[in-house]
Amino acid sequence: MKNTSIVILAIICISYLASCKKDKDGPSNEEILKNKIEDVIPQQYLDTLKRLNFPVNEGTTPPNMEGAFYVSPLILKASNISGDKPGNAFLSSKVKFFDQHNDDFGISLIGEHVLTLRDTSIVTAISGSGNNFTIYGKVKSTYGSYSAIFATIISGVKEGNNIKNYTIGLINIDNSKGGTGIFVPEGKARIAYDSDLITESIEYDAKTANSGNEKTLKLVKPLGGD
Repeated sequence: MKNTSIVILAIICISYLASCKKDKDGPSNEEILKNKIEDVIPQQYLDTLKRLNFPVNEGTTPPNMEGAFYVSPLILKASNISGDKPGNAFLSSKVKFFDQHNDDFGISLIGEHVLTLRDTSIVTAISGSGNNFTIYGKVKSTYGSYSAIFATIISGVKEGNNIKNYTIGLINIDNSKGGTGIFVPEGKARIAYDSDLITESIEYDAKTANSGNEKTLKLVKPLGGD
């Protein structure tokens, strides 16, 4: 009887220690990434993009995407907005990723002609594995006294210094700040892609590279360009 009690006590202690260790270890990488993504884009809107065949690269080992890139020619691939026609061309754009941290899947994004003349992510995340990546950015777009929150999702394959199969999805996720009639309705989305399939790395002014100041960011032509 005494031996039985000792065995039971030992089992209880082992279970308790295992439970404590689990709590101490904290959330898994998958849980951290899931929460980070949901902070950028609610699942319902990510599902909308997926229904439009936007490619999402999952995983917790994304490649290092720090750098700046030139996107041209940018062509509409899919949309749920009335009147949009796949094949329509958009302005060439420039995007810069910096301050990537794979321990919490954070990354920062600055863009030119992504949503507006200048765009800066207010919350961003990155997922992927191998050379495949998806970057999720929450961006505030302002027109006069009106504003809306958009999710900007970018997927592709890191290939050397460039990106292959660059695809971008834009969706209005919060139109509650007086943006009705100014911005596309909440839940409406466009997906576009770099139609030459290669998005070139570009040089930029090193003095402003890590400033996070979209007003002073100086991007120049693609490496090897005219």
